[in-house]
Amino acid sequence: MMKKLVSTSLVLALLTTAVPAALAKEGENGTVKGNGKVEVQVEASVEKSKADSKDKTTSSEAKGISSSAKSAQDKVALKKELIELRQELKHATEISSEQKAKYEALVAELEEQADITQSVEVQLELVERYYNKADRSSVVKLGKLLKASGNAEITTLVDGKALETEVKPFVQGGRALVPVRAISAALKAEVKWDEKTSTALITRGSDSITLYLNKQEATVNGKTVTLETAPVLKNGRLFLPLRFVSEQLKAEVNWQEEGKIVLIDDLLQEKVEEKTKVNKEEQNKTDEETESTSDETQS
Repeated sequence: MMKKLVSTSLVLALLTTAVPAALAKEGENGTVKGNGKVEVQVEASVEKSKADSKDKTTSSEAKGISSSAKSAQDKVALKKELIELRQELKHATEISSEQKAKYEALVAELEEQADITQSVEVQLELVERYYNKADRSSVVKLGKLLKASGNAEITTLVDGKALETEVKPFVQGGRALVPVRAISAALKAEVKWDEKTSTALITRGSDSITLYLNKQEATVNGKTVTLETAPVLKNGRLFLPLRFVSEQLKAEVNWQEEGKIVLIDDLLQEKVEEKTKVNKEEQNKTDEETESTSDETQS
């Protein structure tokens, strides 16, 4: 009887200690949460965390959209200002140092906007309107922009003006060749093409040049000279060695590798302009002296 009593008490004691321990262990593992309070607390915490995260995401997206919209508006406003400035400069009859500075600022802003195409166009306008043989920094800048744009064609400038051609110049044997009509028009020379003899006669003032198709030989003012590159026909057009023809017609030729720019300065035209300037100054001086003498006679 005593043994049975002890066994019953022992079983009750074991049950009393084992059940709470088991429940506590299961609660730690997250499978059973005792009376359900732990589970509710965990679920509530998770839901709150999700809600906070969603609010933060929504707020960030709203800020991003607002910033993007403002950036777009700023770009539109800036583009409008740049267009207005370009039109103002384009229609100016004369370009001053102040306008030159505006052009440079405009190019810098277009570069900032990554609008390389317009940067090239505006820089070319600046070169054409403010070309200075003694200061070619604007041409150097044009070359950098042309290179950045991926341009692979030759750009020819005659006294700062872009040489317009129906067909593009090209390089052969390390020499630039240009359409005969384009270079002759730029340097105000006359060209006659004889199809029977395949020869081109170019005259300017007292100078004359005869070139022969596919022949590295030319006649300059009656003298035979050797060419490094012969004239060629391409797509039905006659192309002549640019440097040779230009120099024979009293022009100075320079090559800028960056941007592939050929610079031609018309020395003959410079002399004509200088002579015209001197004559005008002398005429003004004569007029002033005549006016002064007339005033003295009247008094």
